[in-house]
Amino acid sequence: MARIELKLKERSYPIVVSKNSTAQLIQLLKKELKKNKLFVFYDANFYALHGKKLSKELSSKFQYNEIVLPSGEKTKSAKELSKIYAYLLSENISRTDFILAVGGGVTTDLVGYAAATTLRGIKWGAVPTTLLGMVDASIGGKTGINHKAGKNLVGAFWQPSFVFSNIEFLQTLPHRQMIAGYGEILKYAGLLGNEMLDVAEKFLRKADFYDKNRLYRMVVLSSEYKAKIVKADEREGGKRMLLNFGHTVGHAIEKSLGYGKLLHGEAVLLGLLAAIQLSAHTNYSSSKALTDYAKLIVDTLSYLPYKRLNSSSILDAIQNDKKRIDSKQKFILLTNIGKPIITDKVKQSEILSSIKEMLHMYKYGVKND
Repeated sequence: MARIELKLKERSYPIVVSKNSTAQLIQLLKKELKKNKLFVFYDANFYALHGKKLSKELSSKFQYNEIVLPSGEKTKSAKELSKIYAYLLSENISRTDFILAVGGGVTTDLVGYAAATTLRGIKWGAVPTTLLGMVDASIGGKTGINHKAGKNLVGAFWQPSFVFSNIEFLQTLPHRQMIAGYGEILKYAGLLGNEMLDVAEKFLRKADFYDKNRLYRMVVLSSEYKAKIVKADEREGGKRMLLNFGHTVGHAIEKSLGYGKLLHGEAVLLGLLAAIQLSAHTNYSSSKALTDYAKLIVDTLSYLPYKRLNSSSILDAIQNDKKRIDSKQKFILLTNIGKPIITDKVKQSEILSSIKEMLHMYKYGVKND
């Protein structure tokens, strides 16, 4: 078991990573709950596989209430949020009660936002059950829902009381979800450098996406890095923007294609490839410097489903990205592996060229379209 402390003064909390036990989750909850009620929100797919066992453990120790949420990106909506409000208020939730989100990034984003906004803020904990959720979505307190104008445009920073990741939960995760999580891990490889790149490369080469030891190592490394970044910049005013590496184009792909057609981590993989191309086009980096990193991403594309994408539609979606400041689009680029920069000195023609090159590699890198 690993315990990583995300230090934010009075908002500090632990990120606990376990290989196979939920015992530590019970201990984390006991610190938060005395005679208060526990409200647990499960992702439907997870609940079907593990929910009955976990609910039995939790209900035997706490004043327990549960609700199962639909799976998928469409759940991260105002409609589902309204249902959560109605349920919590009908159950007379109080500010001393506790909310637990058990699921992937959709679940922790949605339920975390409900916790942030119900009665002006209720304590909550995150139990990510997908690889993407464990390495990224559940850490850092960014909660919210999607809007027709874009992804994650409605939300709040509301830090959890803890994050608990159990590698055992990944053993039943669909292969495609594992690849989506791997997309976020490759993001960290670009940001963190050779240590993460080496672990990620061995993971892909072995082609066993359920190896507990390698998964554990990647989740711990990713959690440590993100905790360090969030500590330095909790509300994304500067350094935390580095975590958006690959996401500017990735989010634009999701929006232009329609949410859910590609998984978030799959879109991020394509976004990373576009960012590498853009790094070379803008002369921040030579293509040679990032060759091994780019090759690893290209090799991963063979696991993605093929969807027809339009470069002009992606570029249009980028113009409405929520991370613009003073109307200037910020891009996270690499000067070398492990050496990211934030810049707005990028020409539209360079962005378009990078997207077109990425789409070419995507089309011919996928085995079955």
